[in-house]
Amino acid sequence: MNKKILSVTILSLSLIACASNQAASSSNQVTTPLNQSESSSNMYNPATDADTTTISNNSNLNADHATNSVYFAVDQYSVDEQYAAVIDSNANYLASHGAASVRVEGNTDDTGSVEYNLALGQRRADAVKKSLIGKGVNIKQIEAISNGKLMVKFSNASDDGRAKNRRTDIIYTSGQKPAGYSLNANGLPVVK
Repeated sequence: MNKKILSVTILSLSLIACASNQAASSSNQVTTPLNQSESSSNMYNPATDADTTTISNNSNLNADHATNSVYFAVDQYSVDEQYAAVIDSNANYLASHGAASVRVEGNTDDTGSVEYNLALGQRRADAVKKSLIGKGVNIKQIEAISNGKLMVKFSNASDDGRAKNRRTDIIYTSGQKPAGYSLNANGLPVVK
């Protein structure tokens, strides 16, 4: 019950923040970065992490980080093509398992206000949700929420930690889950 109240509160704040943010573009990218010193190409790429493990789809992803997540550049919410395999594998699974459902959680680093980050996290979650629906997933199987910068998994003290916090996690909540699906010690979704 508390999670539902929190979700409703976060969604309400996101809507308020979206309504008050007249500077946001109607396209799938924000044109003004919050922090001009960071490059918008500063996106965490788990495939380039030095400590890697091979998972079932033969992608190299760090075992300490979410393999069922989509990462974003600074102040961005467009799903990058490099995450097509994550979207495709989840969409295929959900489309063939109608009882399965996911919560898509948008996250941000700590740059910017709480309100702005709640809205940005929601746009990231909605972008991943839209991608899944575009691949044939029933809209009723997906709940999209924003954590903004309120539930960080990595320290924002470094560029690497902030990059790892700019992500959307695809978390299975009910029904059958993919083989090898679990949450790691950080609470991030992993599919091995």
